[in-house]
Amino acid sequence: MTTRNDRRLNRRTFLTASGSAVLATAALSASDWGRFSGALAMEVKPLSFQLSWVKSIQYGGYFAGIDRGIFKKYGIDPTFVSGGPNVDPVANVASGQSVLGDRPIGPLIIAREKGIPIKVIGTVFQTSPYSIISLAAKPIRSIKELRGKTIACATSGRPMMLYLIKEAGLEPNSVNIVPSSPDPSALVSGQVDAYAGYSTNQGVMLQSRGVEIFNLLVHDLGLPETTGTIYGREDFLAKNRELVVQFLRAAIESWRWALDHPEETAKFMVDKYGNPGLNYAQQLTEIKVSKPFMEAGPATQKGLLALDLALYAKIIDLYRNVDIVKTGMKVQDLCDSSYVEAALAAKS
Repeated sequence: MTTRNDRRLNRRTFLTASGSAVLATAALSASDWGRFSGALAMEVKPLSFQLSWVKSIQYGGYFAGIDRGIFKKYGIDPTFVSGGPNVDPVANVASGQSVLGDRPIGPLIIAREKGIPIKVIGTVFQTSPYSIISLAAKPIRSIKELRGKTIACATSGRPMMLYLIKEAGLEPNSVNIVPSSPDPSALVSGQVDAYAGYSTNQGVMLQSRGVEIFNLLVHDLGLPETTGTIYGREDFLAKNRELVVQFLRAAIESWRWALDHPEETAKFMVDKYGNPGLNYAQQLTEIKVSKPFMEAGPATQKGLLALDLALYAKIIDLYRNVDIVKTGMKVQDLCDSSYVEAALAAKS
């Protein structure tokens, strides 16, 4: 049975609690309330992204976005799926296992030529650190110096290598091209005279082991190339435009933070997000030497991840010259810059 005193107590308790709630709400600043209400309204959506290679500092910007809560701020809950030597990243995106991915531009052109409906929407490395690595004691300073030599090269890089050989006036069979492994130790052992890889990755790997090397960058040879190139399946992109633009907005901000905070980025890649066994000093060096390649080209004017369509037109022509592109592929068939342009416009 409820007494009159009980009713007075309940009313007093209610008024006290209500007054406290009003005071607490009033204590929130307008900006605090905006962030709070915005967080309630923002629906966080999952997104699967297929990496071209294993998790390391070359993807540090993406993991900075997770670590700093940047993706969640833009309503994205991304999963970055590890790649590797036994993974076909483009096939995984084409089949819908992941909705976006990254790859050097070469395999993406080949996929598009085969009729796989993918589109390039952004790129991390505006100029590629792909290079012909040789020992400093026996440097290869030009393509012509490859005559009679053995070079280790990945299958995906073979068309580019053949193009360089032909452009230098050499017969393709005058250079012995053998398959490469991810570790460039064959160069040190003398099994090969040169190794086609990334100055920011295999080059740093060798230098961290005390090996003095010489890098002949393909970019300096006039060969256009991008890597860390972001792509997705056309139907997904068309149906999920807002989600894709939000992802790119978050990725741009995340990469900017990572490049500005290399020590912290290297540390959490070693401690939390990267493959086991990563070396902190090596990871730190890699992100520092990668920065100029990411900030080059259109990134200097438009911002990170921007696309240079004229560059991709040149790359398509290159692949046509080596008989890989045999269709009438145009840059508009390969690229759609509207997504990253929208992301960069929203950022500014």
